Amino acid sequence: MADGAEPAFRFNFGKEESDRVQEEQGAPDYSEPAAEVVHRPQPGVAFFTEEVSIAEGLALVKGIISSDEAATILSDQRIAASDLVPGKYEGGFKLWECSLDLCTTLLDRYKVVPDRVLTDPELTTELNGKRVLELGCGHGLPGILALMSGAEVHFQDYNQEVLRRLTIPNVIANMVRLPRSRPRPPTRYFSGDWRLVGEHLTSRGYGGHYDFILSSESIYSVPAQERLLECIKQLLQPPHGVALIAAKRYYFGVGGGTKSFRNLVEEDGIFEVSVVAQVDDKTSGNVREVLMLKFPAAIHPYFL
Repeated sequence: MADGAEPAFRFNFGKEESDRVQEEQGAPDYSEPAAEVVHRPQPGVAFFTEEVSIAEGLALVKGIISSDEAATILSDQRIAASDLVPGKYEGGFKLWECSLDLCTTLLDRYKVVPDRVLTDPELTTELNGKRVLELGCGHGLPGILALMSGAEVHFQDYNQEVLRRLTIPNVIANMVRLPRSRPRPPTRYFSGDWRLVGEHLTSRGYGGHYDFILSSESIYSVPAQERLLECIKQLLQPPHGVALIAAKRYYFGVGGGTKSFRNLVEEDGIFEVSVVAQVDDKTSGNVREVLMLKFPAAIHPYFL
């Protein structure tokens, strides 16, 4: 487990248990409409944080919201016992291991020096001036790292309350640690299902396309993979846009993971896909990977 991350998904059950949960919860209705979430301070709502080590010389801070608190915030007691309630809650109040892997990948690939992120008043990185979207952001640490590194960042989560109670406070808590002279790139926040978010962002004057799309632990099931891929196809900027997807190779009991997602992307034929980082998690017996999606040299007719 990555340092500072919370325990692995609690829905690592077998097929019979998976079928039983689906039967009890019913067919998930992924129809949460897309909307921009505007930051409104919430006086009297405590926000507790702790540090999370990203790399030697760099720690970010994350909010602490328990499963019971998440259930209260979203008015659904099922959330107290499960990290996934399909169509209702997508685990946004938890910090997953692969989000930290994605942070490490950003540091390594885009010349971000860890011990300068919080101290350099004129930090220069390959992310300066780029437009970044983090899908299924939750805590938003990869997006926050990109923001600290000079990118304009938009954060998306299925639940508005995850953005209001966790993502936005996390962004504020980390950005106030930067030198005062460091420019603060703009941020925006969007909620809703991926099938609707792509259309919303391309049709409402939000700029539409992104140089980088980031996502962690979001491809745990085949339906989730299909919805995420369609969103990326709508929003990634050709011809040089890059999507980085961090996840486990397998999510036992729910059918997803990097292996099946790679197959889906290859069958779809729009993007080239490769593994750019890998962590052998001996504790769980699983492998965590970061996948890169990019456009082939010849742009697919889909984008012409």
